[in-house]
Amino acid sequence: MKQTEDKIREKAIKIITDLTEGAYGKDNIININFQKDDELLIPKGKIIDSWTVSVKSLFDNRDFLILSDETGEPIYYQNFNYITTEIIKNNDGIYQYKK
Repeated sequence: MKQTEDKIREKAIKIITDLTEGAYGKDNIININFQKDDELLIPKGKIIDSWTVSVKSLFDNRDFLILSDETGEPIYYQNFNYITTEIIKNNDGIYQYKK
């Protein structure tokens, strides 16, 4: 394990704040779990150590933010409808959904 839960929490707050333009923040993080040898959806079938952040979203649903343990960077976001979207960081250091 290269990252700590505290580092991942800090990164997750920044990411979800950027993605939702401030609508979600630290109070939306429900749980953070480390996954050894997790099989990713994007890229499909790749196996890495990762972190899963449970995010309280609309109507008390849960979304999931997946971060790499190696880099601490986000890989993808999966909403409660199982729509999975890659995340990128733009030149200004702001996280956004990949288009």
